[in-house]
Amino acid sequence: MRLLAAAARQPNTPHPLLAALRRLLSTATSSYCYDPTAQFLHPDHRRVLSLPASLRHDALLALARLLKTSPQCHLALHAVSGGSPYSSPLAARFAAASRLSASASALRPFAAILLAALLPAASADLLSWSSSSSSGCARARHGALRLALHAFLAAGMAAEALHVLARVRRSGNTPSLSALAALLRLLFRGGEVRAAWNVFEEMAARGPRPSLAIFNAMLLGFCHRGMLRLASGLLGVMENKFGVVPDACSYNILIKGHCVFGWSGDAFKLFEEMCTSGRDPTVVTYNILVDVLCHEGRMVEARKLFDEMAQVGIKANTITFNVLIDGYAKTGRMDEASTAYKEMIVRGLVPDSCTFNILAAGAYKFGHNAAQLLVHDCGMSGSHISAAEGLDVLVCRLCWDGRLDDAWELLHGAIEQGVPVSVAGFNALIAAYSKEGLHEAAFQLYRIMNKLGLAPSTHTFNYLIMGLCHQGRLDEAQLVLEHMVSKGYCLSTSFTIYLDASFREGDAVRALKCWDDMEKIGLRSDFIAFSAYVNGLCRLDYVNEAYQAFFEMTTRGLVPNNITYNSIISAFCRAGNMAEALKLQKQMRQSGLVPDVYTSNILIDGLCREGNLNMVDSLLLDMCSNGLIPDTVTYNTIINAYCRAKDMNGAMNFMNKMFAAGCEPDIFTYNIWMHSLCSNHMLNQAGKVLDELAARGCAPNSVTYNTLMDGICSDVLDRAMILTGRLIKMAFQPNTITLNVFLSHFCKQGFGKRALMWAEKLREDSFVFDDATRNIIDWAQREMENDPQASKEDIDRCLFLEFLMFMTYETMHNSRSSKATHVPTDKGFDPAGSNMMTILDTG
Repeated sequence: MRLLAAAARQPNTPHPLLAALRRLLSTATSSYCYDPTAQFLHPDHRRVLSLPASLRHDALLALARLLKTSPQCHLALHAVSGGSPYSSPLAARFAAASRLSASASALRPFAAILLAALLPAASADLLSWSSSSSSGCARARHGALRLALHAFLAAGMAAEALHVLARVRRSGNTPSLSALAALLRLLFRGGEVRAAWNVFEEMAARGPRPSLAIFNAMLLGFCHRGMLRLASGLLGVMENKFGVVPDACSYNILIKGHCVFGWSGDAFKLFEEMCTSGRDPTVVTYNILVDVLCHEGRMVEARKLFDEMAQVGIKANTITFNVLIDGYAKTGRMDEASTAYKEMIVRGLVPDSCTFNILAAGAYKFGHNAAQLLVHDCGMSGSHISAAEGLDVLVCRLCWDGRLDDAWELLHGAIEQGVPVSVAGFNALIAAYSKEGLHEAAFQLYRIMNKLGLAPSTHTFNYLIMGLCHQGRLDEAQLVLEHMVSKGYCLSTSFTIYLDASFREGDAVRALKCWDDMEKIGLRSDFIAFSAYVNGLCRLDYVNEAYQAFFEMTTRGLVPNNITYNSIISAFCRAGNMAEALKLQKQMRQSGLVPDVYTSNILIDGLCREGNLNMVDSLLLDMCSNGLIPDTVTYNTIINAYCRAKDMNGAMNFMNKMFAAGCEPDIFTYNIWMHSLCSNHMLNQAGKVLDELAARGCAPNSVTYNTLMDGICSDVLDRAMILTGRLIKMAFQPNTITLNVFLSHFCKQGFGKRALMWAEKLREDSFVFDDATRNIIDWAQREMENDPQASKEDIDRCLFLEFLMFMTYETMHNSRSSKATHVPTDKGFDPAGSNMMTILDTG
């Protein structure tokens, strides 16, 4: 194990994170809430099947009382769980579980889980036993059917549960509300909406009368599936038709559903309706609404709503602060995120692993010490956070540090030693693997999660989709997306990731289909989805379609931000429609947004493309008067425009302005200047610029070298030889473009035969040609056909080109030979079995 090897190399300086893991392992058992079912289940089932924490206390007391008073209880427990699967007949096991269930009502869920551990292998036997047991004793038969129903529900087997429910109805008995609520949740989770509605209709007709819990289960199921109209209609008939008064939970479910599917405006209308109807909002209500405002970047409104909580007497909890801190962190406002964190501590609230992860992500992205502040406060000792949360913190920290091997060893060691693990830790490592392109390792972790009985969250699938999209594997990403749709996951972010990736791959057809699919499944596009859609259309230069989407976005009440405005302004500039671009800048100001440096640079570039340099000067003055400082990109754009216009004095004037403003030129500035000098056959001045570049410590790049080489090949030989020597001395690194420069000059100067000879030599040595190389070779062949004798004039220039070509070839050849082949590992995971549907179906 690499982690242990590293520890062996540094025995006296253990890493504080690994020391923290040892403390977690030593205290992990204290964090468990004892589950009486665990000792009676096979090890493979312990993490999949467990008694709900709310029922454990009563079940444990009932079991202890029964063990003391009834010797038969020992026999029943042994019959159900002892020995091998075939040590006693299944019918005897079912009967023993039935006796446990009948002995105390608190043991019914316990007995159901013991039977669920035998499923699905014993499904047919359990169905047969439950319908024929006790030979006609109605009470015992009903008890058997009820036990079988709860066992199938605990095992997640909806079809079999429906079959048993039908038998309960035929026997004239009424199923319990708890069983029906569990069945509805299971059906909705599996996407069986029609079956869930049939169960609800049967309740309304035959009983038991739907309770508030049943209605809330229906509301939750409809909202998870995006059926917001049905959910709203159901809320309306609850009180009018059934006399069931919606509570705060009912409204919270609907408000959350509308926020998730992009209907935040309707969510706030529901909030107003909730308040006017006398249902007091809870902290959950405010958490949902603050979160959606933060998600849309409306931080001023989010903070105002956050402050309103205290005014109405609702105390913010850790989740509320996490939502607010996350909003600040994602918008780069880390100072305000740190202030909110300190406020959280002052109020006596304890940060959890989510708080750390939010601050760590912001700190790594924007450069801030907020994460260190939190680590210091928590002490990494587990005194404020549970073992599972502490493990999440450690795993996330290692992932942010890029130590993925150590993160996996940490997680793997925790699993082996019985430390409770959560989805958050897995998600952090899956995200890190996906970011590094290690998709096989990411899916292997997904499989391990399923094996441990941890249900993947929406974030889990989003990270998997993101990794596949970064690799360009959009077909596989689509399969993951379809799997999420079938399982009823929240899809807004998932579709946005896939949509953006489709545009980045230049696949407009796929992107537009994705956008249509969002509408078909009832997913109302939110601010982020619309922004990605507009940006993608602009990227592919679908200007009219982008503007229509932009207009629709504003009519829906979604306020575009600077990034969205900059995207569409840039698209209009590239299309040559400067009037519309300038109009959008004005509209941007009217909507309360302040155009930034990027906006000005986009407009300046558009005006420079048109050659409208007078208006460029005016825009530059306007930019400075608004407090915006021109950056290197601004000056480079203007200098390049003057150079293209062959106005060297104007270009030099802006170079001087650049230095006077304290704006340091970069390699692009020098390349622009050198290209202009070489184009005007001013190689002596180009050489001086090269000297200045070296004096300033600015390293030349391939563009610098190729620009000068192109100039050299067009200039007189004596100056060219001097400059060539200087380039070689500066460790000139040629590339394919360099070779194309030389081959094209052979053709320009009538040495097509030489160009073909060098091209053949390069091909034999496996050099990669691009389209430009192939076009040059075609040019040389045409010259040879038109002039078979090939010009033999200017032999000195031919020899000079031969010398340069030889030097370039040798440099490239040596560079290729010195490269070591390195194959990245996949962190020890087996990439076998990576068929997407096989992987997903394991969940």
